[in-house]
Amino acid sequence: MMGERGFSLIELLVAMAIMLVAMAAVFRLINPASGTFDAELERIEMQQRVRASADAIFNEVLVAGAGAAIPAVAPFRRGERNPDAFGSAYSDRLSVSYVPANAGVEDTATVTFWIRTDPDEGTQLMRYDGRQSDVPLADHLSSLRFDYFGADGEEIDRGRFTDGPWTTGASGQPFDADLQAIRRVRITLRVSPVRVMLRTPLPDHEMAMDVSLRNLDRP
Repeated sequence: MMGERGFSLIELLVAMAIMLVAMAAVFRLINPASGTFDAELERIEMQQRVRASADAIFNEVLVAGAGAAIPAVAPFRRGERNPDAFGSAYSDRLSVSYVPANAGVEDTATVTFWIRTDPDEGTQLMRYDGRQSDVPLADHLSSLRFDYFGADGEEIDRGRFTDGPWTTGASGQPFDADLQAIRRVRITLRVSPVRVMLRTPLPDHEMAMDVSLRNLDRP
């Protein structure tokens, strides 16, 4: 009987072909949306990463010079392990000195922020505690820069921090006296995307903020 007739092989193949075409069309509609969603997640993550990095540096620069610790900030690494050579000045590192609250003048804290390139982890924002520990704060940091300004608001060229005159702080280590002219630090960070296979490539995300050294004007 005609009602009991099944589908022929050709009919099944045609039906499968139609179904595959329909699925492909649906996939083409969904896939770009998925790529846009991934790109938006990556953009939000980059913004959070650069904000957290900037805040970590900002909070310590804000107390620079507390307790008359000098120099309050310096463009080189200070501490017990691998300090930079005398007379150095770098654009991508910043050391901050201050006396923590409820501590004696002799208990000066000195930390250094710098950028490290690791073959496994990539580029990282690092914090050195002035003693033995270098701790990563953020990954995929593509650049880090510090600029310095005097009381007149004019930028101070880093060359002034390497040519003297020289003086010494409480630690007995000599430093360029021009470091004491710094009244404001500009922090500029740039982070790169973690997901490198995004359908929509994202540019690096950059953020800059200025921090005034308020403790230097206190008695």
